[in-house]
Amino acid sequence: MKITKLHTDQTILRELGVRIAGLRLARNLTQAALAEEAGVSRSTVERLESGAVALHLSGFLRVCRVLDLIDGLNMLVP
Repeated sequence: MKITKLHTDQTILRELGVRIAGLRLARNLTQAALAEEAGVSRSTVERLESGAVALHLSGFLRVCRVLDLIDGLNMLVP
């Protein structure tokens, strides 16, 4: 799904969660392994992947760093 401004926040969060889960699985990481490497709790990863994101931005950034997504953030805020 291409994310657009027409999508609701919840739809975008769910889509980002699906993408994060896919990247994690492509790297053969469990939620627990990703959480440990990122320095966050497993429940944080679980919430992020489910779209129920009530986490701090720093936790999101830690997960992005482990999944090699940090460079892509340049496109978010050019």
